[in-house]
Amino acid sequence: MPIARPAWALSDSDRGEAAKEGKVAARIWLAGRDPKGATRYAQSVSTPGDPLYRRFLTPAEFQERFGPSAGQSQLVTAWIGRNGLKTTETTAHYISVAGPVSAMEKALAVPFHTYGDHGRSGVAPARTPTIPRELAPAVMTVTGLDRLATAPPSVPALPPPGHQPNTPGPCSAVGSEKPSGFTGADGRELTWAPCGYTPEQLRDAYGVDKPELTGKGVTVAVVNAYASPTMAADLERYSHDHGESLRPGQYREVNSQSWDQLDTCSADTWYGEQTKDVQAVHGMAPEADIVYVGARNCTPSAFNEALLKVVDLRLADIVSCSWGETTDGYGVQERLISHSIFEQGAIEGIGFYVASGDAGYEDPATGPGRAGGSRRLQVDYPASDPLVTAVGGTSLAVGADGSYAYETSWGQYRTAAKADGRTWRDVPPGDYPRDWTGGTGGGTSIMYEQPWYQVPVVPEALSKSLPGGVTGKRAMRVVPDIALVADPLTGMFVGQSAATADGKGLRYGERRSGGTSLSCPLFAGMQALVQQADSGRPLGFANPALYLLHGSGAITDVTDTPLGADRPVAWTANRYEDQADETGPVSTYLATTGRDGEGAARLRASKGFDNTTGLGSPNAAYTSAYLRLPSAAAPRP
Repeated sequence: MPIARPAWALSDSDRGEAAKEGKVAARIWLAGRDPKGATRYAQSVSTPGDPLYRRFLTPAEFQERFGPSAGQSQLVTAWIGRNGLKTTETTAHYISVAGPVSAMEKALAVPFHTYGDHGRSGVAPARTPTIPRELAPAVMTVTGLDRLATAPPSVPALPPPGHQPNTPGPCSAVGSEKPSGFTGADGRELTWAPCGYTPEQLRDAYGVDKPELTGKGVTVAVVNAYASPTMAADLERYSHDHGESLRPGQYREVNSQSWDQLDTCSADTWYGEQTKDVQAVHGMAPEADIVYVGARNCTPSAFNEALLKVVDLRLADIVSCSWGETTDGYGVQERLISHSIFEQGAIEGIGFYVASGDAGYEDPATGPGRAGGSRRLQVDYPASDPLVTAVGGTSLAVGADGSYAYETSWGQYRTAAKADGRTWRDVPPGDYPRDWTGGTGGGTSIMYEQPWYQVPVVPEALSKSLPGGVTGKRAMRVVPDIALVADPLTGMFVGQSAATADGKGLRYGERRSGGTSLSCPLFAGMQALVQQADSGRPLGFANPALYLLHGSGAITDVTDTPLGADRPVAWTANRYEDQADETGPVSTYLATTGRDGEGAARLRASKGFDNTTGLGSPNAAYTSAYLRLPSAAAPRP
């Protein structure tokens, strides 16, 4: 049973024993009455052709069959009382407990010390806590044992939106490529980057712009941190401007009752992500209901609280999550809790779709992914959890008639122009990591073994290729599973209210935006179309079905060389040198994509399944092919 010390409680910041009369609190998460049975059921109910395929349970049925028993709760409660602690809350998942340091030390057989360094101070266990052996079958894990000396205050309201810089032109509209006067690495003249795509253009490009496919009758949940004060109004205006007006009650929010860690999480920087999420879902599935679930802050524990609302209240059948962290940056306890939530969701028929990340093979030492305190390459969590669908990113080109032209993996290098306005300072595409500006998350998990659905599809060259070029003995989980457009240069128009440059008011505007926080909600919206086409029956955890579609023609194989081995995908683009001043100098650069990292951090999109775009991207045949997968005929258990 994993119980760990907090990452900030380091030996070099140990200030000695904590005051015995000090107060500490924790959550004791219950294991459930049949963990192994729940794991088997989650696999069976998700696998096409299995007798239990899509024979989902209701939340009440799940709790009765697999949830914690009254005996487990009573056992833990009695242990709490015997150790001089007090039960402060009891839920279907955990029991909250509080009391003096001395009592918690006795209960968990561990001393508590005071720590202070790196901007944090507080009380935490001095070594790994333990619980009595007789209690182990009833307890999954324990969280919250660390107590910061100055906990951030909770607030009822969030700050207004901050400034969002625009991108300077020129750009190429769909059907009208605009020459830039620059040449690329292959000597061909480059065009200006796309201006961005509308939802209708993206539906057309992926072959789902059909009158009968709207997502009607399906609910998609978007889970993110905080909640933009203008999100509902922005979605209302955006949908109206794009001819897809919301009907009354189509969008609603289920948010935390209060917010905290606003400074630590930079709360207003999350607004653009969540606004993009809900507009992308609506853009792909214009008639689907959307429920936004706002977590109280950006920590894994807060996200787990929000995810629990979705499964316990059955808020939706499809869930889009555009957030994540390096595997090492996600605490072992929180990963365990997240996985149990995803398992419950699979059993209830809820599919979780998670962005694979925007930092390639996360390299905290050199790349944009600098979280978790580890210097080893790793994939993100929760995208790498075996019970979620990890959505990676591509760069998308649309033809003159608005149809799909080609895609490549999103991994972008930026090379600056010389003063002559025609040539580049360095030989394109550029050096890693200096010129690399981001790319789709992918790679091989260091935590999770290869799930059953990947066995017949993912080659050992990937599943046993661990970070740093090490060949492992066991096959491991590889991400992503599937991919859609994410490159910010080929992204979707997103409408958001943002602070004016002088900070004196708000201004609504549409901006091209991307990241796997675009591809993820787009695919969630596409799954809503599939569910609608199947009479509204929940799809549940989608990966076993997706991998059965490999090689069927319903998923387009995406590679790094869609234009040929000697012709990299590249555009010319402009940017403001000072993002805070949109009237400032503009610099021109060459953006080369289809190259995600180099050396040990290298990810490449090749023929077949790869660790950059997974199976590939869905196309016009995807919906009908999904519905032809083998179903089950067994009666509902």
